[in-house]
This record gives sequence, C-alpha cells and structure tokens, in this order.
Amino acid sequence: MTVAEVRPYLDQVEERLHDAVAAYPGLVERLGRAALDAGGKRTRPLLIHLVTDERERALRCSVAIELIHTATLVHDDLIDRAPLRRGRPTAWRTDGDEAARATGDYLFARGFAELADAGDLDGVRILADACLALVRGEALQRRQRNRPDTTIDAYLERIALKTGKLFEAACLLGSRDPGLGYFGLNLGIAFQIADDVLDCSGDTLETGKIAGTDLREGTPTLPLLLAAQEDDTVRAALAGGPVAGVLLRVAATGALERSLEIAHGYARQARESIDGAVHRDELEGLANAVVERRR
Repeated sequence: MTVAEVRPYLDQVEERLHDAVAAYPGLVERLGRAALDAGGKRTRPLLIHLVTDERERALRCSVAIELIHTATLVHDDLIDRAPLRRGRPTAWRTDGDEAARATGDYLFARGFAELADAGDLDGVRILADACLALVRGEALQRRQRNRPDTTIDAYLERIALKTGKLFEAACLLGSRDPGLGYFGLNLGIAFQIADDVLDCSGDTLETGKIAGTDLREGTPTLPLLLAAQEDDTVRAALAGGPVAGVLLRVAATGALERSLEIAHGYARQARESIDGAVHRDELEGLANAVVERRR
C-alpha cells in the first residue's frame, strides 16, 4: 500500500475529525480545531486502517482515538507548561489554563461520543481501558520525576501505559484481535523510545519540539537513564541540577544508540507477532519506520 493509496483515507479522517470538533462552536471548538490543525503523524488512524477492511468502522474508530490522543496532548502541555506543540503555541499558552483544561475535556467527550453514537460498546470499553492506562502512566511519570534511580523496568512500564496502550487500542479497535493488540503494544513502546531519543538529539525545526525538554523537566527517559548510569553530571542534571551542555554528555555515553537498539528489539517483537493481518507487509514496514523516523 503506497502513500497515494492511503492518502484519501487519511483525508477523510481529517474531515471527520473537524466535523466532530465543530459540533459545539465556541472557545473549546476553536482551541480543539487548533490542536488538530497542528498536525501529527496520524499513526493510530493508519494502524486502524491497516488492521481492518471495514472502512466505516475504521473511520469511526480513527476519529475517536485521534480525538482522545489530541486531548491527552492538550492536557500534557498544560501539566508540563510546554509553550509549543509541533512548532505552534499550545492552548494554555494562548488562552490560559482553564481554557486548555476544558478543551482537553471536550476532545475526550467527543472521542467517546463517536463510538457511543454508533452503539459500539466494545469499542468504548477498549478506549476506556486505554484512557485508564494513560492516567496510571501519567501518575507514574509524576512519581519518577527527577529520579535518576528510576529502573529501566519502571520506565518501560510507564511508557507501556502512556503510549503503548493507546497503540494497542488502535489495533484492537480496528481488528478486535488480541494478537494484533500485542503488535500495537510493542509498536507503541518502540515508538516512545524513539521519541525519547529524538528529544535528546532531534532538531526543533524537524520535531516541532524544543530539544532537551525531558531533561529540563526531570523526566527519566531511557537515554537519560542509561547515560546517568555512566555520567554523574547527567545524573545530577536529571535530579534537577544544571542542564547546560548535558545533552552532549548524554550522546557521548552511547546512550542514544543503545536506546535505539532496545527500540528495534520491541519493533522486532511487534513484527514477529503479526499473523494473518490484512496488510502484513505494511505493518512490518510501519514497525521499522517508527524507530527510524527523524521527527
């Protein structure tokens, strides 16, 4: 399946996303639309498309999960006080905390409404379970902040909850097949590790985010934890100390390369779990692409 073949589907997802947000005009509709217009890779809708041939269900579930995902980003930016998302000012930065909080809530509600209006109670359950995992993951992140002694296993548990479970939900929503859900979970973990590497090494113009955000916020990611095991300056910075020049020290430890090796391991587990999927080759290609991306 080529980009040209999947583009009409993703264009239809975009149209329906904006229709869903436009249901109740006003402040939250405007900010919700701005959050959607900031773009994104739309990886989860693509996953849903690749695991089912039922187009209407794929569209409905894609809109639902992308609204939920966007809601989490609006709330994350508020909690983290992030001024930019994909190179654009965030909702709290332009309109304040209360407006951002309400916008995230609105997007959550509209996402679940997409499934509820179609009577898809199983889909509601799948997405609700994923949202519960997201909350648990966020709580773990708060607990681990400025903790360079966070174990690798604890980090992996956190990203499985915060990222992996929503990828799993995408595959389950599209296929209702637990085997493909396992593919999505491993894919999501690989995706997040690669994202954390980019935070240490990516260019702001490419990623749309300011490099070193995790270090400044004290969020213990895999490359930072691996580097902190070898470099006391990195360890001190992750604990809340000075961060100037620390990303160069992280790179010097080889932590970025080791992190990507682990990400490739999860991508490999994802590929090996595919059995009888509608678009097996495309799913395998996606598993490679999430690790090798540059933004």
